[in-house]
Amino acid sequence: MLIRRHFRIKSLQFLYAQYLSKMNSKKVEENMLKSIEELHNLYISLLYLILKIRDRAIIKIKKNKISKNLDPTQKLAYNSVIKILSNNKHLLEYNSEKILWKKKDEYIFFIIEEIKKSKFFINFVEKSNSSFENDKIFIIKYYQSFLIPNKKLKECVEEQYTIEIYDLCIAHTMVCKTLQYIKLSTPKNFQLYNIYNNNENKKFIINLYRNTISHKKEFNSLINRISNNWNIHRISMIDLIILQMAICEFLYFPNIPPKATMNEYIEIAKMFCMEKSKIFINGILDQVFKLLYNKNKIFKIGKGLM
Repeated sequence: MLIRRHFRIKSLQFLYAQYLSKMNSKKVEENMLKSIEELHNLYISLLYLILKIRDRAIIKIKKNKISKNLDPTQKLAYNSVIKILSNNKHLLEYNSEKILWKKKDEYIFFIIEEIKKSKFFINFVEKSNSSFENDKIFIIKYYQSFLIPNKKLKECVEEQYTIEIYDLCIAHTMVCKTLQYIKLSTPKNFQLYNIYNNNENKKFIINLYRNTISHKKEFNSLINRISNNWNIHRISMIDLIILQMAICEFLYFPNIPPKATMNEYIEIAKMFCMEKSKIFINGILDQVFKLLYNKNKIFKIGKGLM
């Protein structure tokens, strides 16, 4: 659900960009796929950041010869979840040239020193027992509390990647879900998110993008018919593209239940459209679906919107 919604939003953004720029649709598609690859690289880099912080914490403890039971840095240095993550074969096989933190040791040191001064960090260590579940709770709360809002981290990411704030939020969410997934019995070869090299995901966004462009006249005709002669040129372009994409899924993605399509695009409309637009989009999609269903143009499992 997380990845598919992100791909729908990506497709929306690049369909809108193609409309504004009038650039060749194939070139825009290349840029769209490149942005997805960058998101994947960022996700991997953020996982590596956790490992780099752990490694730096271990060095610091050994260098200062402090008992790990007395130093709050131990919750990073000897964290059971990070240990399992550090052995993941897919992470270890990743191209190190694409890792953001390859030459950022001074930044890693700054992060550790900043965390050690935190009351939250000290209180958590003092109050929590040593167990795998506590290690998981700690690393997730630590990531959410100190890395996600960190301004220097955001600056480092912006220097390396041409991504938007939403992409960074998605990457952070993927990291947190990865940490949450790890269990004591998780094997070394557990699957990470692989949104760029996943053929099914790539096929989904390419087909959504291409079919929305190829059949937009057909979709616009349906929208114009349903909207009671409301001039289609008076509909905002973002609203119109969202409608086109949803109708595209109704007709050209037989494995996606219409209700799921409706719910997804209503949620996307909440993010990018005005309140009145959300209501308008909901009403148009409902009527378009009923029209297509009654004409036997939709054959899907879970088509119960009637």
